[in-house]
Amino acid sequence: MSKEWKIGIAAALVVVSLLFLILALPVNLPGIGYDMQKVVRDQWGIKFRFGLDIKGGVQITLEAVPYENQTLTQDDVNQLKTVLENRINTLGLGEIKIYDDPGDWKRVVVEIPADVLSEKEMDAQGVVDFLGKPAKLEFVDPEGNVVITGADLKSAYVTTDQAGLPAVGLEFTSQGAKKFYDATSKWVGQTIEIRLDGQVISSPTVQEAISGGKASITGSFTIAEARQLAALLQGGALPTQIKVSALRNVGPSVGSQALEGMELAGIAAAIAIIFYMIINYGALGGMSILSLLSFVILDAAIYIGMFKAVLSLSGIGGFILTLGMAIDSNIILYERFMEELNKGKTPRRAVEDAFRHAFVTVIDSNVSVIVVSLILFYLGAPTLRGFAITLGLGGVLNIVLPWLLLDPLLESFVSSRSEKAEVQA
Repeated sequence: MSKEWKIGIAAALVVVSLLFLILALPVNLPGIGYDMQKVVRDQWGIKFRFGLDIKGGVQITLEAVPYENQTLTQDDVNQLKTVLENRINTLGLGEIKIYDDPGDWKRVVVEIPADVLSEKEMDAQGVVDFLGKPAKLEFVDPEGNVVITGADLKSAYVTTDQAGLPAVGLEFTSQGAKKFYDATSKWVGQTIEIRLDGQVISSPTVQEAISGGKASITGSFTIAEARQLAALLQGGALPTQIKVSALRNVGPSVGSQALEGMELAGIAAAIAIIFYMIINYGALGGMSILSLLSFVILDAAIYIGMFKAVLSLSGIGGFILTLGMAIDSNIILYERFMEELNKGKTPRRAVEDAFRHAFVTVIDSNVSVIVVSLILFYLGAPTLRGFAITLGLGGVLNIVLPWLLLDPLLESFVSSRSEKAEVQA
């Protein structure tokens, strides 16, 4: 790929990312157009959201209550926690906390950031209703027999029906697919009721035997209702009943003052970095600042836009850590470039050799960071996911940006200086 193409691709990515960040700002900017900002925030989900530690939220203590003729055990409570986690995960990467109540083995505590609630258009009672639904799914044949249950469900997702209206798509396990095929083969021309918690939510007429293990639930759903139903089915049925033992708002553990202090510290650090790079590397330092600015814009835009994650202190910490690694990568490349020049090589050859040798070190260090971030994301606590995402994302950008932007910029700079030298000679 030519250097012109690399620079063009990098510039286009930065411009688009910057536009997304501007549209996602929590204020209505003059000249931007509120309608466009509303589309970006509400429909695309690109917005700034803050975690519990910065903006606070709600804390809900749920207690497991046995069904009739059920003896409650620790396994039931553990399974309840798993189902609650599955349902909560459908709300997105919101730094949502769920943990056992140390004072009572039958209780589970859930903490949800205020920004996640507002985005999902839910209040505290709405969360309770969402988490507390049994979500017992049943397919019942004309004779009243339950032919398929939620245990046969592999996944549930939002789709549309033939009229383009919101619906919920279902995909069954291999065993569930066989049960569904057998049932639809037997009852062609008759209805099979789909019940949720004993209530009929759809009564489709079987037109033909259905293979493939897929079905859909249609009805007068809004998009929000379809998403919530899909989330409930995906999360699974509750193994016990639950009741609310405590419900209260929780304030930020750090608060806006700490965030303002962090912003000031970030500005001071940025100024110090700019002076350091320019004083030590001159024009090369200016290129480094341009690369770091691109890193900040792309990292923030991808984190907020693609992952739709909240900004918590752990996430901001991961961002700062990888930004420091980006500075280190630039310094490593520049120092190697100067070493090659001191060996008597031409500037163009020095650029090629510097990136060929030093870039291997940059890749190795950032690949190890990416591996650690994947381990933290999949095996760590939910509160570490924001940190893991910013850590891994920064590692990827620290590999891509030097190759996509810094290398062609440095090559162009060296070429222009060489051409000027030849003209003056």
